[in-house]
Amino acid sequence: MSKNPSVIDGAKAMVADFMYQPQAASFKNVTFYSNGTSMKNKVIGHVCGEVFTFKDGSPYKYKRFIVQVAASKQGSCVYSFPLFDFEGEIMSENDFQKIWGDSCE
Repeated sequence: MSKNPSVIDGAKAMVADFMYQPQAASFKNVTFYSNGTSMKNKVIGHVCGEVFTFKDGSPYKYKRFIVQVAASKQGSCVYSFPLFDFEGEIMSENDFQKIWGDSCE
């Protein structure tokens, strides 16, 4: 049994680290999408899904996220910083939707 977390578990941990209450992070619809790119011993793709968020310290709603992943055949992974669909706070809705459409559908 591997001691490395799954690609999805590792991406969830990255996302949770950015949450207001990481220990309370709740996820749904989380999927790995391979983008068809592979290096010598790695597969490149994105983990996309939704995480329950808080706004002004209060429970809010599920919001989408994207994490780029390079996964080795031995089970180790390298993760990007997550992108979040936070209603234009980090990037415009149009920019996020374009990345989501290219990476997660």
